[in-house]
Amino acid sequence: MFDAPDKPIILQVFLQINPSLFGDERTWTYGFWKGKDGKGCYNTACSGFIHVSQTIPIVQPIDFPAGKTVWLHYSIHQDKNTGNWWLTELGSGDIGYWPKELFNLLNNGANMVGAGGTVQASRSGSSPPMGNGRFPNVNHPERSAGFTNIEVLDSNYEQHKMNYVPTEVVLDSPKCYGLTIGKKFLFQHNRLGFYFNYGGLGGNSCRV
Repeated sequence: MFDAPDKPIILQVFLQINPSLFGDERTWTYGFWKGKDGKGCYNTACSGFIHVSQTIPIVQPIDFPAGKTVWLHYSIHQDKNTGNWWLTELGSGDIGYWPKELFNLLNNGANMVGAGGTVQASRSGSSPPMGNGRFPNVNHPERSAGFTNIEVLDSNYEQHKMNYVPTEVVLDSPKCYGLTIGKKFLFQHNRLGFYFNYGGLGGNSCRV
C-alpha cells in the first residue's frame, strides 16, 4: 500500500466473511484494489484485475476442518520489467495481476506493507469475532489465526523478514481482540519465520 495523503493506494488479498458481498456466512478468499481517483473494487467486479490462471480463482470459499490447521500462501509483488502487480499462490502459480496503469503512486514499489485482521461492527454496535474467534496464545500458535513467514522485497528484489524494516503494531480494541508476536521457529515441521497470531471473540463494547 502506498500511503498518499487522504487517498491511500491499496492492494489487498486474504480472507473475508461478508454476506453482503458473497451471499453467505462462509469464509472466502478475495482480492481488493483501490487506485488513482479512489477507484477500485473487489475481485473482478470491475475492470482492473487481470485473471490469468486457469486453475486458481481469485475468489473461492475456504473450509476450516475442526482441529486442523489450514495454510494459505499468497504473495503480492511488482514485476520489475512491466511494473504490473502480481498476485501469486506460492507453490501453485500466478493468479493474475493488477496493471500498473491503475495506480499513480506505485511505479517504483510501495512505501507501506501491512498484515493483520479487521472487523466492522453491526448497526447494533456489536463487533464480530476476528480470525477463528480465539485470543492468541504465544505458546500455542495453532490455536488462533495467524500470519507466518511474512517477508518483504526491497528495491533490489531481495527477500527479508518483515521485521527487517521498521514495524508498527496496531491493536485498537485489546478488550475484544489480541495480538502476539511469535517466538517459535517450527510448527508441524513448518518454518514460521517472522509471524504473529491475532483474533478474539468481539462483543458489544469493542468500539470498532
